[in-house]
Amino acid sequence: MLTDEREPLVDDALALIEESFSPDERQPLDEIRMAIEEMRRGLLSQHEFHLLVAVDGEDRVVAVTCGVYMEGVNAGFVDYLAVRPGARGTGTGSRLRAALVDAFREDARRWGEKDLAWVLGEVEATNPWLRRITEAGDAIPFDFSYIQPRLSADRRPVPLVLYREPVGDTRQNLPAESICQLLYAIYRRVYRIGFPLRLAGFRAMLTEIGSKSVSRPGGQES
Repeated sequence: MLTDEREPLVDDALALIEESFSPDERQPLDEIRMAIEEMRRGLLSQHEFHLLVAVDGEDRVVAVTCGVYMEGVNAGFVDYLAVRPGARGTGTGSRLRAALVDAFREDARRWGEKDLAWVLGEVEATNPWLRRITEAGDAIPFDFSYIQPRLSADRRPVPLVLYREPVGDTRQNLPAESICQLLYAIYRRVYRIGFPLRLAGFRAMLTEIGSKSVSRPGGQES
C-alpha cells in the first residue's frame, strides 16, 4: 500500500491508471495524488483512501488498484483496477483487488462495524468481468440508469453499471432509501461533489429509484 504521494511508485501507478482508462472515466490524477497526501497528513477523518500496487522484480508497477471506504454506509468503493498486459492472466489483479477489500474490512472494524457490508464499483455494461461475477452470484447490478458524474469541466457524464458485492450484508434486495444513500455517498465521498442534488443527472437517478420502488412490493431493489 502506498502512503506517501512523493514515492516514485506513485508516479508509476498513476501512469498505469492514465493508460488504462479513458479521460471521461478517469479522475484528474492530481486528485488521486492529493487523496494520498491527505491520508499521510491525517486529514481524512471521515473516510479512508487506499492505493495498492503490485511490482515486478525490477520494482516496476504491473498492477494498481485504489478505492475509498465510506463509513456512513459501511461500504468500500473500488475506483480503479488496472493490470499491465504482461501480467494479465496471472491472478495479480485478483489478488490485489482482494487486498483492497481486506483494507476496506479493516476500515469497517476500525469504525466499530462487525464487518464491511458491501464492495461497490462501476463498469461499462459490456464488461465481461461483470457478467462473469454476476452469473456466479458474486455481484448484484443495481437496476437503475447509473451515471458517473462529470469528472472535470471539459468532460461528460458517463453511463455505467453500478454494482455491489455483498460481504457482511448478504441481502439480495435493498430498500430504495438505502440505494439512494449509497448513491449519495459515492457522489460526495468518492467524487467529492459538494451538492449532488444540484445535478440534474443525480436527481434523475433518485427519481428513477423512487419510481421503481413504488412499483415493487416492499419498495425494494430488484
